[in-house]
Amino acid sequence: MTARGTGRGRRLGLTREKVIAAAVAMIDRDGPDAFSLRKLATELDIENMSLYSHVPNKGALLDGVAEALLAGIAFPEQEDGTWQERIRAHAAAFRAAAKQHPKAFPLVLTRPTQSPAALEAIRSTLSCFDELRLDPEEMVHALRGYTAFVVGSIMRDLGYAIYLGAMDSDQVQQRTEAIAASGDPLLTATAPHLADSDDDAEFQYGLELLISGLAAKVGVPYDDGRGRQLP
Repeated sequence: MTARGTGRGRRLGLTREKVIAAAVAMIDRDGPDAFSLRKLATELDIENMSLYSHVPNKGALLDGVAEALLAGIAFPEQEDGTWQERIRAHAAAFRAAAKQHPKAFPLVLTRPTQSPAALEAIRSTLSCFDELRLDPEEMVHALRGYTAFVVGSIMRDLGYAIYLGAMDSDQVQQRTEAIAASGDPLLTATAPHLADSDDDAEFQYGLELLISGLAAKVGVPYDDGRGRQLP
């Protein structure tokens, strides 16, 4: 009797790309903690050892998942709009991909990679700042400041960071009272706003704060994205 899956990967035309696509689908469905090569092999109806023809180990497969998700993001081209418009579009594309793959996307944010997709993401970010004529060191500072904001915001959106928001009005009230009970005047004054949160509004506020701060630092007008330029 032939063992289940023996040779089937070859007959079905299994490739590294198909293995990674299946892994993305599984992680999106079940989450990264439930993922294993054994379960993936079962999903693909092949023997475990057949996977090793395409990926050497689980770590390499997770790196491949992160690379595939990153490569799928349509970042803006350097010629598209002003630098401020490109930053907004860049951040929106990155965040949209995270929302599309809420369980798998943290791999993009937490696994170090030197893949072509990662380098392209860095290049596309740097291109947003290119017309500001920053020196290379300052451009990298801007890149890292932007990346820290976007990654931190997305991790918070996905529930992987400190979260002070609540959907239920009773929970909001209870949290407001608990924060105000500290007796600290700053915490008391801001308690209603700390207790509740609008992720979209918080993201937009933080992004505009970063853009306006960079505009002020290099001495160019800030365009608020609504047709208004502020000195």
